Amino acid sequence: MFETGLPDLDAFAAGDVRRWAEFDVAVRRAWWTEQRWYRFPGSELLPLSREKLAEAACHGNGRMREVAVERLAVSPDPEAVPLLLVRCVDWVRPIRERAREAALSRLDSATLRSMLPLIGVLRRRQLDDWMTTLFRRALPDHLDVALAIDDREVRRWVHVEVLGLLSREHLLDVALRDHDFVVRAVCGTALLDRGECVEELLAAGTPKVRMRALTLLGPDAAVAHLADRSSAVRSMAQALVSQAGGDPAAHYRAMPVSFGAVAGLGETGTREDASGLERLLADDRPRIRAVAVRGLRRVAPESAAVRPLLTDLSPAVTRQVVTFLRGKPALVDVPALRELLAAEPLHTRRAGAALLRDRDTWLRLHTDLTLLRDPDLAADAEQDLYAWLHHTAATYTTPSPALATEIEALLPLAPPQAARQLRFALRPTRNSRD
Repeated sequence: MFETGLPDLDAFAAGDVRRWAEFDVAVRRAWWTEQRWYRFPGSELLPLSREKLAEAACHGNGRMREVAVERLAVSPDPEAVPLLLVRCVDWVRPIRERAREAALSRLDSATLRSMLPLIGVLRRRQLDDWMTTLFRRALPDHLDVALAIDDREVRRWVHVEVLGLLSREHLLDVALRDHDFVVRAVCGTALLDRGECVEELLAAGTPKVRMRALTLLGPDAAVAHLADRSSAVRSMAQALVSQAGGDPAAHYRAMPVSFGAVAGLGETGTREDASGLERLLADDRPRIRAVAVRGLRRVAPESAAVRPLLTDLSPAVTRQVVTFLRGKPALVDVPALRELLAAEPLHTRRAGAALLRDRDTWLRLHTDLTLLRDPDLAADAEQDLYAWLHHTAATYTTPSPALATEIEALLPLAPPQAARQLRFALRPTRNSRD
């Protein structure tokens, strides 16, 4: 960030104060790589410019930092306080103690308010709890600034610290609308701990919060959320219905077709539900087809109805089909998979390649060599080819003579070095044929 020289300190000091932590790291990195100012005898006696003083405050040489702290303690320049705060977490004890003494003497209310974002970042250095304590003490008087700090880790920590200072309305607003799901969960959980806003949070909270809210509202609410869009909430609803003596699958069978209802039936149904899920494989909605395939993996893992969806127009459906067919060679043969390598669209070729690679180590090699001619999949094939070569020593099988012949015919497509290694790997097969 600062490789071309020191920044304009007036402009730098007027910007985001968190940049002083980055400045500290950048100067020290430059010192280690360039050995800048390594020898500076009598430096404490020399007049230093503001720029050189800022650099000295972050220098890799402890004596330089010590001199800089002494001068920053009496400096009126705007960079003095942030640099002193940076040195408050110095790894050398005498330096940080002197910096802390100087910083505390200059942190009036207004200065502390402006420095809170930097203090929040410096907490992460975890030398001790001094910086965390300083931040915590500032929270009651500067809560608005602390909550508005644009740093994910700091915002999460602040919200945990100030739960007791926030109103019910503020907590609910954050729990329903904040962009950070962790912060939403923290505030939502705090409200549920108090038994407040349970229905609002069940309707619009994060999945973790809605799960907790379900446990507070009883079996009727659980039934109403069996088809929730979140798998975590569905799982909690299913458990609560079962504990109350009900059958989640029976509820799902009676529901109209929706993503949550089909997903729930796949999660709780039995072999008898296979025909219903198979009918949904022809649904117009890709999301329904995909979740039906996922459900069949559980209730009917050998269903032959899934195989035609390998050529589905939806990549999401095809991905589920690939997962379903892995380890089931009886459901789709090698010639059919090879035909997919020349099919359209791209995700269909990708699906055929994935299943061929899973079949056998030599089919994997043959597939990679074949796809070296595919402009869309050549890069993936070459990467997998080199991965195959890396593990060749662990391959104790040999391809069939016919497959070996096909592989040899494809070797000119491979990079020269890879082709030589592959010929060596195939040598036992050629010898056996001879």
